[in-house]
Amino acid sequence: MKKRFLWISLILLTVASTVYLFFVFQTKTHVTPIDPQATQAIDETGNMLLADEFQLFSVNSKTKLSKRILHTEQSISSICYTSEHTVVTVYNANDPKAFKGFYLRDKQADSFIQYPTPQLSPKFSYLFGDVLFLVSADKTAQKSGDFTKVALYDVLEHKWLKEWFVPGSVESVKGSGRSVYFVTSNNIETSSNLYKADVLSGEWDKQIQEGRRYPLDQVALDTNGDIYMMISERSKNEWSNKIYKYNPKQTPYELTKNFVSNTKPYSYSMVGLQGKMLIVRYDLSNINVELDRPLGLLDLKTRKQIHLAWEHRPVDADVLSNEFVVLAEDGTLAFVGLDAAADQPLRELSIPEITTGKRIAVKK
Repeated sequence: MKKRFLWISLILLTVASTVYLFFVFQTKTHVTPIDPQATQAIDETGNMLLADEFQLFSVNSKTKLSKRILHTEQSISSICYTSEHTVVTVYNANDPKAFKGFYLRDKQADSFIQYPTPQLSPKFSYLFGDVLFLVSADKTAQKSGDFTKVALYDVLEHKWLKEWFVPGSVESVKGSGRSVYFVTSNNIETSSNLYKADVLSGEWDKQIQEGRRYPLDQVALDTNGDIYMMISERSKNEWSNKIYKYNPKQTPYELTKNFVSNTKPYSYSMVGLQGKMLIVRYDLSNINVELDRPLGLLDLKTRKQIHLAWEHRPVDADVLSNEFVVLAEDGTLAFVGLDAAADQPLRELSIPEITTGKRIAVKK
C-alpha cells in the first residue's frame, strides 16, 4: 500500500513538474510568426540575410528580390544562416534588464522563437550543424584582468553544452566546419592571442603559445585553409593596418616574421577567398565618412594590393560562391571579383528598406 502511494505521489509530482516547466518555458520564450512568403524567402529563394539595427531581410542576389522577415526589439548583433537553421542574436548594451538572447527558426518553420541567454549578452555567433557557439559582449573582472564568457548551445535539444571563460575580450570570430577561431585582446597577465575551439567536443586552446603584447582584433579564414590575423585601425598604434599569416609550425612565435601586408589606413575587417583577401575600410571616428576607395583587394601570394572605388560606406562582408559581397551602411551591396585588374566592384544591388546596414550572412 505504501509503495503504491509512493508511486502515485511520484507520478503526480512528475506531472506537476512538467506542467510547471511548460508554463515557465512559455513565459520565457516568445514566438514571432512569419508569413508564407517569408518562409519561402528563407528556405528557397533567398541566398543571403541582411540586417540593420532592428530588421532582418532575406535577399536573392540574382533576382534582386528582398523580403523583410523579422523585426526585433533589441539590437541585432550577429546572424547565422544555414539550410537547416537561422539564428539572430540580440542584446541591448544600454539596458542590462532588456531581453538578451537569440531568435531561432528551423527549416520550414512558420515562426522565430526567442531563447534567452541570461548568462551572456551574445555579441558573436557561429553555427555548425545543430551546435551554436556564442561569445558574450560582457567582460568579467578577475584578479588577472578581464575575461569573456563563451558557450556552446544545442539548438535541436535546446540545452547548454558547455560554458567557459577566455582571457581578454573576444574581438573577432570566424568558423569553418567544426572549428571556430577567435582572437582576443590583451588583459593584465595574458597577451592577445588566436584561439581554436572544436564546437562538437568543446575542446579549445590558444594557438600562439608565447604571445606578445600586440593588439590583434581580426581573424579571417581563406577557403584554402590558411588563417590570417589583422591589427586594424580600431586601436591606433604603430601596429595598425597590418595583416599577418598564422604559421602553426613556428615556435616561439614571432608575429613580424609572418607579415603579409601593410594595408591603407582605416582597415576595419577582412574576408578570404581562394588566395585573395577583401579588406573593408571604415573610419570609426566618423571624421572620414566617405573614403574614395573603401575596399582593398589583396593577393595573398604576391602581396600586391589594389583599392577599389565605391561611393558607399562598407560595414560588413562575406563570401558568395566565387566572389565577395559587401554590405554598405545605406543598404547597397557590392559584388567584388577576384580579378586584381578591376578598380571597382563588378556590380551593385540596392535594398532601399535598409538605411543603417550592419550585418550580412550568406547561406551556408
